[in-house]
Amino acid sequence: MRVLFMSPLAKSLHETTIGLDLADQLKGAGVVAHFVIDADNEDQLKTAGYPYTVITPAMGGRVREEVGRVVGEFRPDAIVLSDYLAHWLTHLVSYETDPWYVQDFGVPVIPLDLHDLTNTTRELEVLGKTVVADGNLLDMPVHLHPVPMGRPEARAGGLGLPYRANSGIEPLTDAARAEVRRLLGLGGAERLLMFPTLPWQEIMQTRAGPRTRELAVRVPQLIGHYLRQLPDDTHFVVAGPYLDGLGLPPERVHVESSYTAQRYHALLGASDAVMSAFMLSYALERAVLADVPGMFTLNSHAMGEAAGAGGRRAGAPDGLSPAVRGWLADFPGAVPSFHMWPLSWNKVVGPLLVDNPFADTTVRTELFDEQGVVEALTGILYDPLVRGRLAEARAAYRDGIDRLPATAEVFATAAQRVGLSL
Repeated sequence: MRVLFMSPLAKSLHETTIGLDLADQLKGAGVVAHFVIDADNEDQLKTAGYPYTVITPAMGGRVREEVGRVVGEFRPDAIVLSDYLAHWLTHLVSYETDPWYVQDFGVPVIPLDLHDLTNTTRELEVLGKTVVADGNLLDMPVHLHPVPMGRPEARAGGLGLPYRANSGIEPLTDAARAEVRRLLGLGGAERLLMFPTLPWQEIMQTRAGPRTRELAVRVPQLIGHYLRQLPDDTHFVVAGPYLDGLGLPPERVHVESSYTAQRYHALLGASDAVMSAFMLSYALERAVLADVPGMFTLNSHAMGEAAGAGGRRAGAPDGLSPAVRGWLADFPGAVPSFHMWPLSWNKVVGPLLVDNPFADTTVRTELFDEQGVVEALTGILYDPLVRGRLAEARAAYRDGIDRLPATAEVFATAAQRVGLSL
């Protein structure tokens, strides 16, 4: 079988890595792959050794003709969307063209659904504007759900098939971990916290709507305030852009603004813990397999305009610290709730976590609970009881993954549903 993988999203390793992993797992079953990617992921394809075609937003609507050319030359039996939502968003925003030209080639399309969109409202935020992802997915006969971070069992009567993703990620050996840490200048007793960021979060500081833009600019100030309260032997690795406002001690921060997937996984495996300000984090997902404890922070409190000299806002939780009260007093306008800082995505990410054992593998904190965030960070880095509890939850989740059928079997089932045989 010949499979064309579509992964047009820029400035992110995630979707292309998911596609490459699936291609690797299917290679033994005789699947031949070709990728359509953004230039940002060209190094990944060169390293992996798969043939590929680069597309860019400058093509606009001409992307249809370029992909059509690839289909004509490669003659795929199926087209796999490395992430349904990313495919839709990228074509809508970056290419300003209908994403579903891929269904006009007479080739079955199999989407990877990273967000279990058939069980949500599909309401999300794009550059600060609320939109609803189209329902084309609902008419597709099958969807593949990568695990993690999805549930490791299929929902009754659903069209989604869970399969094990990131199959090559394992904990680093002691020697490999020690070498990465040595090159970062860490001694044996020091702790290393990974804080992942993404280029699109930096872009939001200038390109998003006013409220999202303010969150993009101001939240790093609060996170930096929390991180600076950790013990002096805590080091930080920022994987992605170093965002203004973090203000981390320069002698203890290591910035890797660009990286290969292999380097990212090495930094993750060498870390003692991961903290993310967005739930759908590449790092949190892979930390389960790398056996690294994680924490994410969100804001479940939609707060109105500041009122009065104390800056008290309707909807604000009780017991706010002076630093948080000052932050809120300075924030212009209402403060929205959000799962995917600086975007909301509450109605997509929230349902994804319900009855999902993945949620047990990480610590959930509220961004404006200063004491709770600092205590949780200290716990995942230093407390043997907290670290042990999370290790047990990760092991239980991995056991669920191990009970899944072989990925080639799952894909064969998906192929049958679209009229193919593997």
